[in-house]
Amino acid sequence: MNINNDKNHDARFPFPLPPRPNAELAMVHNALWLQGEEQVFHPGEEINAVKGDEKSLYLFTEGHFTFVRVSDGLVIASVRGGLIYGIAECMRPRGGCALRVEEACTGRVVSAQRAFEIFTQQQLWESVAHLLAWFVQNITMREEHLVGVSAYVMIRSKLLELNLQPTEYRAQQNVADYIMDRTQLARSTIMAILSELRRGDYVEIKRGKLIAVKNLPKDY
Repeated sequence: MNINNDKNHDARFPFPLPPRPNAELAMVHNALWLQGEEQVFHPGEEINAVKGDEKSLYLFTEGHFTFVRVSDGLVIASVRGGLIYGIAECMRPRGGCALRVEEACTGRVVSAQRAFEIFTQQQLWESVAHLLAWFVQNITMREEHLVGVSAYVMIRSKLLELNLQPTEYRAQQNVADYIMDRTQLARSTIMAILSELRRGDYVEIKRGKLIAVKNLPKDY
């Protein structure tokens, strides 16, 4: 089993992405993998860890996923590579967020009750704590970029974030839609700032797709 752990980090990003807990992720994956039932997931599919009385953890060795707020679809965070989803929700069900699959992939679904038994038997709760801390870091990083800052700072951070995505992914994303899905800024505000950045040759955008980000100013 090969877990791709390096797709969520890039030194060019001015706000370093939280380092993935590679060793802990591998340990928990290895302990649970054979306990799970294989399942194919399709782009756009939303995963909820708790369905009625059924609680499940979802294990992936690779893929592209976004955490979305159920009430309005706001994108909270995006991750690529190996992932275990559902631990926090199964421990403290709330139903506020879901995991959306962005690329077709295969994963395994494990009963939360069985998973928690294994965590205790194999003394894995410390590793689980590292995984949960990483999730918290990803969520709080979004707050650093979007809460109490100007619309320009929000847009700048999302442009830099999008610029780190693979070329084939950027080729499918409308820049304004990408930013709006993650900030809920008005389209008119986003378009006005993007227009200024294009005019100043800070970004290259063609047919709504981000081609390149140059030296973006910190302030607008």
